Amino acid sequence: MAVSVDGLVGLRQAAHLLARLGSLLAPHLPPQACWTWVFVKGGRTISETAITASHGTHRSHLHLPLSDILLPAPHMYPVSNATLEEIRWQYCSHRGVMGGLCDEHSPDPLPPPPTSRVTRQAALAGVPVVVTAGTRHQYLYHTLTTVLTADGIEPRNLLVVLGDALQSASQLLLLLNVPHVTLPVEAGTNSKLFLFYRDVFQLLADRYPDASYAIVLDEDVEFSSDFFSFMSQTLPLLKADPTLCCVNGHAAEGFLGLAHDNTRVFRGSVQVEWGYGITLDFVREALSVWETSGQNTLLYDFWLYMNVQKGRECIYPEVSRTRHFGMGVNTNSYLKEAGPLFMPLVREAPVTLHNVHRLQLDMWRTDLAHNITTAKVLQGNPCHSSFLPFPPSSLSYVLYYKLDKAECCNNMPEPYQYGNTAKCLGLWWLSEQGHHRGVTIARFTWNSTVYLVGCPYSQYCHLRPAAVPLWDVDALTEEEFAQIGNYASRGMSNVTIMNEHATSDSLIAMLSGA
Repeated sequence: MAVSVDGLVGLRQAAHLLARLGSLLAPHLPPQACWTWVFVKGGRTISETAITASHGTHRSHLHLPLSDILLPAPHMYPVSNATLEEIRWQYCSHRGVMGGLCDEHSPDPLPPPPTSRVTRQAALAGVPVVVTAGTRHQYLYHTLTTVLTADGIEPRNLLVVLGDALQSASQLLLLLNVPHVTLPVEAGTNSKLFLFYRDVFQLLADRYPDASYAIVLDEDVEFSSDFFSFMSQTLPLLKADPTLCCVNGHAAEGFLGLAHDNTRVFRGSVQVEWGYGITLDFVREALSVWETSGQNTLLYDFWLYMNVQKGRECIYPEVSRTRHFGMGVNTNSYLKEAGPLFMPLVREAPVTLHNVHRLQLDMWRTDLAHNITTAKVLQGNPCHSSFLPFPPSSLSYVLYYKLDKAECCNNMPEPYQYGNTAKCLGLWWLSEQGHHRGVTIARFTWNSTVYLVGCPYSQYCHLRPAAVPLWDVDALTEEEFAQIGNYASRGMSNVTIMNEHATSDSLIAMLSGA
């Protein structure tokens, strides 16, 4: 057993379980530690070691072979699938951490059982579902398990695209009877990903030229059982409204405490992310301008946002249909613990969405203007704990705040002003994405919404009553500004990261009994 890459920051209560199973170090290591434990299952520890402050590369100098794995005897295999079961357990004998695939007591069924159709199944006919994957076969299995058990999946439309031709991934896909292709790319880490996704888009254009839409998934994302039902109800909007360019299964502001209604859907300025649908026209448009050389190694999804979307918006749910659980080269484990890892995920299916047709721009603008106009105006510092009334006395509230256009780029809002306002209310503050024309929508209880209108940036500033002042983060005193640090009680999870201040010296002192 090993913890590498980003260390033990996400181990949480599992550390106590590991201690009960015999680990000496797991409950005491600092969050950046990398750790290995070699033991006999149900028996003694052979070795346990750790690097308390590792910043090495992924799997650097780490080789932990499995040996003497006890497998179910052949006579225990189901008669109808004996050959498949033999392949399964041979696969499991060489790999660990495969979840239900290799659970000898209650293994996942092979092949995965068929799922139910969704009400608008016809909207998914002929829509390719492409899963992009690399070297993390454990992640890939968990992702495919949630995809293959979601209502509405059409297995014949599913294709896994591998960026590396590793035997562990290809054998897994053969076991699951999921077709795959490999698109190897030679480059550095982010450069490689940038070029890999260009090749994925090219594959979509070449392999599915007559498809209207495509759904693109990642190998490290958990999918709600309602994901395909959600897509079937929203994808047609991409053809009906030219001001839209994608449907995201991921909720832009769907953090813990801010996501309540499974039926609500929004639109806003946001990049494609973690399970999305696009048109093949958008694929071809992106390919026509995609960088093939030079120094542009931006993350591909942000590059699409900046260079291809051209002001078009995306649809996204209030309660997420996807959860990004993976830890990779562009992931900060501390930030992951603060919110995205604990985003609520819709667990029921199918969910009938509310007024999907009114997401088209003209109707959306009419409805939004009405909601802002009739909302109760909030004034004062949104960083104060008493700023949001509780229990709410109104269905909707509005805060008008100072927001200028950023000097740097593409008519984007000023990040400092936006980020600090969002941070006070427990929203994601490291990106302005999710707003619609300068209006951010936050749902802080089941039946109450707050609209953040940034002026003069927003197109809805004309709705502000003349007597209502703008809240301005730049005008705060030092004491008032310090209160922004107390935002964490809203939206983000209050996970305590264990042993955050532990050191090598304190660990040695503990082990020596000092």
